[in-house]
Amino acid sequence: MHKRQYSGVVDPPNDLEARKMLVAITAGDRLALTNLYLNYYGILANFVSLVLGCESRVADVINETFVTIWEKARGFPFESKVSVWIFSIAYGHAANFVRWHTTRELAQREKACEGLAREPRTPIDMPGSFLRTLERLPTDQRVVLMLCYRMGYSVREIAVITDSPIETVELRMLQGRGQLRRYLATVRVDRRLS
Repeated sequence: MHKRQYSGVVDPPNDLEARKMLVAITAGDRLALTNLYLNYYGILANFVSLVLGCESRVADVINETFVTIWEKARGFPFESKVSVWIFSIAYGHAANFVRWHTTRELAQREKACEGLAREPRTPIDMPGSFLRTLERLPTDQRVVLMLCYRMGYSVREIAVITDSPIETVELRMLQGRGQLRRYLATVRVDRRLS
């Protein structure tokens, strides 16, 4: 797995390297697809698990993502970042999975997977209380905050990844930050009272 961190931001693999792999994929190079997969698996596992709200189907969504990459590599918009394109494909597959499965079905699947080995994930060094607080947010808000503050994407890039208008991304960020502030303020008050 490939992970780099700079000042708290988890960077996707080098865009130039990823572009070279995509060019090779368009020529039918399966080794290039394998290398791209290995370079992106960890960071995508973190992202997809945020969208799904569980980890039991992360590998399936990532595999679907790379099948799509294999099939559509020729259509990659080269004016775009490779990571934005890959994340938008992964987000689409994860969102479709959530749409097609009820909360009850997802809970049953997660319960069935308890005790089984978890998908390998690239560790994200964030304070535990912050991560627990982030998990309380609605999925849309959690995803945009993580893409912005943890992965370093701009609002415009997040709009492309989530296939949302820029205004919607900005609203989700505003609402998410507000909910995080309120929750963290109540936690601080509770700690002082205890």
